[in-house]
Amino acid sequence: MPTIEIKMLEGRTPEQKRNIARRVTDAIVEEASAPREAVVVIFYDLPKGNVSNGGILGA
Repeated sequence: MPTIEIKMLEGRTPEQKRNIARRVTDAIVEEASAPREAVVVIFYDLPKGNVSNGGILGA
């Protein structure tokens, strides 16, 4: 079972996540010949204050 974990800053809508999950699943089905029902996509919404970019917290 392919499991894909996606970590992004919080703020995406459920519709955006649906679209991302669909497109990622399509890619795994096509490129890895995995059955669609076996593909799991997990989203982690990260608060901006928990992410540092270039040494700057919340950037």
